[in-house]
Amino acid sequence: MSSLGIYFGTKDINLVETNGNKIVNNVRLPHPKLEISELEEKVPADVKIMALLKDAFRSYRVNAGEATFCISGQDLIIRTFEIPLLPASELRSGVNFEAKKYIPFKLEDLDYDFQAFYNKRNKTSLVLFVGIKKEILANYISFAKQLNLKINALEYSAFSILRFLKLAGFSDNGVIASLCYDLNNDDEANFTVFENGFSLFSRDFDFAGEPAGFEQTAESDLLQKQEKLKSEIRISFDYYNRKFPDREIKNVFVVSDKESQQGLKPFFAESSIPVKFVDTQRVLGKTANYNSMLVKSFAAAMFKPAPLKIKINLVGSRLKAARAAAAAGNPLALLEGIKIDLKFLFLGVIICVAVFGHGLMRTQAMQQELALVKNKRVKVNFVPASDNIQDLFAANSRYKKKIEALDNLVKNQMYATPLLSAVPRALPNGVWLESFNLTQAKDVPLELVLNGQVYLRDGDQEFESVNIFLANLKKDPVFSNYFKEITIDFIDRRDVQGRNVAVFKITCRNHLEKR
Repeated sequence: MSSLGIYFGTKDINLVETNGNKIVNNVRLPHPKLEISELEEKVPADVKIMALLKDAFRSYRVNAGEATFCISGQDLIIRTFEIPLLPASELRSGVNFEAKKYIPFKLEDLDYDFQAFYNKRNKTSLVLFVGIKKEILANYISFAKQLNLKINALEYSAFSILRFLKLAGFSDNGVIASLCYDLNNDDEANFTVFENGFSLFSRDFDFAGEPAGFEQTAESDLLQKQEKLKSEIRISFDYYNRKFPDREIKNVFVVSDKESQQGLKPFFAESSIPVKFVDTQRVLGKTANYNSMLVKSFAAAMFKPAPLKIKINLVGSRLKAARAAAAAGNPLALLEGIKIDLKFLFLGVIICVAVFGHGLMRTQAMQQELALVKNKRVKVNFVPASDNIQDLFAANSRYKKKIEALDNLVKNQMYATPLLSAVPRALPNGVWLESFNLTQAKDVPLELVLNGQVYLRDGDQEFESVNIFLANLKKDPVFSNYFKEITIDFIDRRDVQGRNVAVFKITCRNHLEKR
């Protein structure tokens, strides 16, 4: 799929269509704003620009569906300033307040966007502010609509230069500067300083307006341009160093033709800043002759394949501002600038009525079904229909108490079968029970009384058997789990039907709260 970059320069318009990273079309058009004949002044410049672009699209068979517009600095306002750290909800109002100090226009006359970066040095926010007059932005959007193009972005030309450096394989880490100029074409030169891909400072200048002598030649004109370029570089460095004294520039990347580079090498050799001259043909292709307009439009065409950390969106700035205003408590700002089409308004009303009517029909059907279910409910005679909510809560509380009492009867009852089945297992030979008594009452320990006899014809063995019976009860896991205290109340010998028999009583106790 082809990509399109259009650079709207100060003197010319350059259009580049790419397929991958190869240039398919490279078209240079004269900027209509510079034409000064009386006949042409009667035709608005934007109309002439549109005619030139349409003719170029038709002649060179440009089929791109979207484009990135690269804008010269003369159409934009670019400022970088610091503000205190603010919550996201207050950031836009803080930027608006600070921006008024640095721009010569009213904010109401601009469409603008900004990007804030956290400044670790002094714990503030560094803000990059980019604005454009509303009527100028409207012209660019009109161009895109008439050409059936979707605008990826309106990009400042100096940011396109940073993308070109990225395509050339240079890193944007640290503080670096880019210098793009063209002494052979009357295009503006760009000097920009970036820190980790974020713009700190930018300055645009051109070489027009130089006084020409009587014996002006091409060579002398080139020398004058070189001298002005050196002067502008000195001014740019001085201004930057005053504004950011703690951010030293580590590298300067120069984008220009090879012939012009020769004149600058001695100039940069005098400074301690390392300079790298970019091989433009490595990026553009060996067959492409250098000019700065080609570099900028080509970099704009590579907007998606080579994204930058700078995310300024002037096209969507109005919507972004409206959303911010709505979040700040002015939801009507979302409607600002929206033109209402009566056909779509009527269609929207019909859709809303249809949705509401459908919902109403479904609600009525649900109400009828609910009434039918209520009629089928079992009538509860002991709950009067006249009871209010307090009466119903009181009745509910009474029933809960009854249910809780029934639950306690079930949960706290004792099952005697496991206990009693443990007793015969514990009886030694010659020992039998006469009776047992199991009692349980509220606040009274659980108690089991065992009355029994032993007959072994030997008193010592009979006493020993009772102790064995006691020990067996204590060893039984089920029995000992219920009864923690198992003791012999008494043991004695009696004459039973002419025989001496040992008689004993064992008592087993426990407490409910210990279970």
